[in-house]
Amino acid sequence: MKDFISYIKGFETKNIIEYFGEVSIHIFKKQLKDDETCSMKFPLEICEFGFIHKIVPVMLTAWEIPDIAYNSIKYANDYRKEQITEEKVGRIVNLYRGYENNKSGSDYLKNANLQGVFKYLMGMTYEQFRYQKLSWCEQNFNRNYHFFLGTSLREKEEIIDINKIVEEKFGMSVDELLEVEMIILWLCSQHSTPLKAPEEWYNKKEDSVLNQENLKRIIDYYSVTYNDVRKSEIGKQIFYSRPFVKTQKDGEYILVSIYPLIMAFADGLYWIIRDYYLEKGKGQKFVNVFGKMFENYFEELVQLYLPDNMWARIPEGKKKSADYYIETEEAIFLFELKSGLLRITAKQQIPDVQQIDTFYDRNIRKAYEQLKSSAEEYTGKKPIIKIFLIYEFSNNTHLMMASMPEIFDENENFYIMTIQELEMLLVTYKKNSNKFNEIVGALLEGKEERGTDSILNTLGKYQVIDNSHFVEDRDYFEKILKKLEIELD
Repeated sequence: MKDFISYIKGFETKNIIEYFGEVSIHIFKKQLKDDETCSMKFPLEICEFGFIHKIVPVMLTAWEIPDIAYNSIKYANDYRKEQITEEKVGRIVNLYRGYENNKSGSDYLKNANLQGVFKYLMGMTYEQFRYQKLSWCEQNFNRNYHFFLGTSLREKEEIIDINKIVEEKFGMSVDELLEVEMIILWLCSQHSTPLKAPEEWYNKKEDSVLNQENLKRIIDYYSVTYNDVRKSEIGKQIFYSRPFVKTQKDGEYILVSIYPLIMAFADGLYWIIRDYYLEKGKGQKFVNVFGKMFENYFEELVQLYLPDNMWARIPEGKKKSADYYIETEEAIFLFELKSGLLRITAKQQIPDVQQIDTFYDRNIRKAYEQLKSSAEEYTGKKPIIKIFLIYEFSNNTHLMMASMPEIFDENENFYIMTIQELEMLLVTYKKNSNKFNEIVGALLEGKEERGTDSILNTLGKYQVIDNSHFVEDRDYFEKILKKLEIELD
């Protein structure tokens, strides 16, 4: 019996990419109807005991689709003769199940201690949660827009205007770029080959930015060739920044999966400007300035939602200290801000554990001493909640904390908080201070009761589920949609 790689070698690569790109669209449309399984089942004919024929379902998840495309590109090409049929797809998926199981991280897990297992699960589930809870994409879109365009964060003038970068790369403004991206996303929700769509579907006005030339320019920016994929040092993860593939035989642009496209557009502004500085050999300058912008954003948030006497920046002294504090009725919050991001190779089904350790070292372990030092300086009587505030989106900070017991089990009231969770907490204070105080009280509960519970889970227990910060004037996603409606009218 053939294995997955041997079997997929016989299929035309273009056919594989396009077929499973369409599968991703089908799964996405199901998810919009409240199906969070992010999966699809295919029929597989099997023979039991040599004579009993039956049909059984085999399941494929949305996050596995890029891996199938990657292996087809790596081991096959556009000149193979085999084409996918309804009968054959079940076998492909079934063989992939065996392939995926064989290359799982069982060797690592076999030798790992409990905290190592939690670390591995953090990276693995990170990818899954990103697919299952897509609401983070709109929040990241709004937050990135706010950082670079929607506010006058004090340090912003230290980096080049993103409109200049976009004009240089695409010949249009940022808002025009985002309008075109939304049209591309809409076309891709119909089919995995957006440039095949009739131009009259979206080009409604003379001199409209919504023309096929602009669509092709942006799709090309978000595309890779087969050679790019084969040489990729990060494997299938390349599709999270380049979700289109330019085919080998006819140069056609095909969507690998709609999910990486949504994610790439959500964080697109951040990476356009960061990549610009990387190409100029000034990547560290961007990282440094973005860290300052993150601090300024924190101040912007607390000024918006809290009285002035509730918070302050902690003055720099001889000892390294935390960045800010917030004083509530029940407790003191200490905040150490970290704007570093977890590398893409750490966010997959077989995560790069070394990169997870690097993220922990730079963003948590280093900050631990600063929070601890500030806590020791405090002479008041209120309990202290120590917060590692990260810009990185994550729905599984409880696994991060569980994988660092030397910090979170050995010490009281240490938490990892995402910027999204801070926004939700501050909005709660503004709307319902009593509920806010109840949440603070819950965070102060003993470890025996709380375990490794996260800020997000605690907010959920008090029905704080949605992030209401990016509404009205800060709902940039809605503003771009309204501009798009005018362009299409």
